[in-house]
Amino acid sequence: MARLPLLRGEGFVGTVRSIAVSRDDPSALGPFARDMEHVFIRGAASRRRETTMSEYEALAKNVIRRTLHIQPKENVIVECWNHGLPIATEVVYQARAAGARPMLLLEDEDTYWRSVKTLPESKLGQVGSHEWKAIAEADGYVFIPGPADITKIREAGKKYSAATAYNEEWYRRAKRNRLRGARLGLGYVTEPRARSYGFDLPAWREMVLAASSVDGQQIVRTGRKVTKALAKKGRVEISHPNGTQFSCDLVGNPAGIEDGIITKEDLDQGENMANLPAGEAFVVPDVKSGDGTIVFDQPIAWLGRWIRGVRVAFDGGRMTKFSASENEDLIRTEWEEAKGPKDLLGYLDIGLNPNARSGFLQDVIVAGNVYVAVGANDEVPGGKNKTDFYLGGSLTGANVTIDGREVIRSGNLTT
Repeated sequence: MARLPLLRGEGFVGTVRSIAVSRDDPSALGPFARDMEHVFIRGAASRRRETTMSEYEALAKNVIRRTLHIQPKENVIVECWNHGLPIATEVVYQARAAGARPMLLLEDEDTYWRSVKTLPESKLGQVGSHEWKAIAEADGYVFIPGPADITKIREAGKKYSAATAYNEEWYRRAKRNRLRGARLGLGYVTEPRARSYGFDLPAWREMVLAASSVDGQQIVRTGRKVTKALAKKGRVEISHPNGTQFSCDLVGNPAGIEDGIITKEDLDQGENMANLPAGEAFVVPDVKSGDGTIVFDQPIAWLGRWIRGVRVAFDGGRMTKFSASENEDLIRTEWEEAKGPKDLLGYLDIGLNPNARSGFLQDVIVAGNVYVAVGANDEVPGGKNKTDFYLGGSLTGANVTIDGREVIRSGNLTT
């Protein structure tokens, strides 16, 4: 099924070209973050595998068997940063156990930031012909994202753009080659991130692992009921005890599901990348129909900072006001620099994952949560807003109706 191109959930605000992009995320400058320079490791064959079960075994089996449907003799690229190596080696093992032929690429974080800091932009963000050839010959691709320390992206400033300049071309080639890919959100669960945001690291890790283990077919079963409602014409109303009272029109645009599974139909439609954990239904409404006020009860994360108390107001189909109780300047700076239809409604999203929990960076997939985006939506099916601005946030405990029919009641799915 059609899916959003990126894992969202570290907050979205900024002058970025790719929809659903987190500014607290290496993918902020393009679909599915990738890396700059690699150390080649041949499947970690020199390591002795312990006989005890890895804590990542269930996740690795899920991505190899269910998400990517890896078959014997298929070529699989597994890519990670230092902190993701324990996850990556389990994925390599499970790929090999499935009869596939894995190759492991490692991005060394210290070398990466040294390169960004000391080398000219002309020497950053380059992909060699050897890597293009590897992509052309690969059937599957698993990415455990990084870096571990997200605050260094903020320190790198615009130079980070040069280090990720290859992103658009990389994913264009991956799509053309029908490369079946998965991006594991567990890679974002790091000690530096947890420290920056004040998270309990073990609790965060436990939640993401549990959410990543949900069977994609379960998400599909729930999601079909939601997308059936979202794909019809009608008036959506979102309310919340915090003062949110917002409405917009559905116009029959296709509604999609991020289910964490890559199918032949997905590949035929050019949707070759999945996110784990998965679980969201999304649709582009009439972008000029927004009316009312949304008060996001969940903060928006931005490169190790929180933007809290975000409130947006729509009148006559356009966002006319926005404010935040903390770090409003981060939104306003991007807003003032952005061009294009930045004040139009972007898309709506409803969480479907029963094991995800709010309070971390995965609010968007929590079952019953509502996510509303403003600005860019041109990478979402049915979206045509091409702008440099994107702002999105989540509501927990909301009520959602379509032409009076309940879809969510007090944060619980009713369809």
